[in-house]
Amino acid sequence: MDQNYSFSAEKNDMCSGQKTRPMKKITSALVRVELVDNWHARWPAVLESLAELGLLDALSIDEEGWLSARQVLLVAFTRSGVAGHLCFRLVPCATARGDVWVDAHLETFDVQPGDRSSKITSALTAAALKRAKALRCRNLVGFPA
Repeated sequence: MDQNYSFSAEKNDMCSGQKTRPMKKITSALVRVELVDNWHARWPAVLESLAELGLLDALSIDEEGWLSARQVLLVAFTRSGVAGHLCFRLVPCATARGDVWVDAHLETFDVQPGDRSSKITSALTAAALKRAKALRCRNLVGFPA
């Protein structure tokens, strides 16, 4: 899990003013991966799932219940409910010369055990890579291989 990945990109700065398109749901016949925050209809179920796993503290949720804008939470849903999640945080980085970029650091990743766990893992990983690239992250730190 301690692997780093890099995206080659032209210029990666947080203040480029470029908009990212909303992320499409990644869907297969067995699993649907969605970008989830406090506005999501299934937010309470996601929080409950993370609490059951003892991972709720990995989320940066303020006093009003809002998820930090620096965190990306992707959740895999199946017909039976939450099947897994992957959360990463955006970390701005800069050099002394003023070069600025964003890295994605894995916060928490969990998939329910079972015969579909490898498909769920693949779907979450693909969604995370896609989202990190859309956010113009230069490096992925700690992501699963």
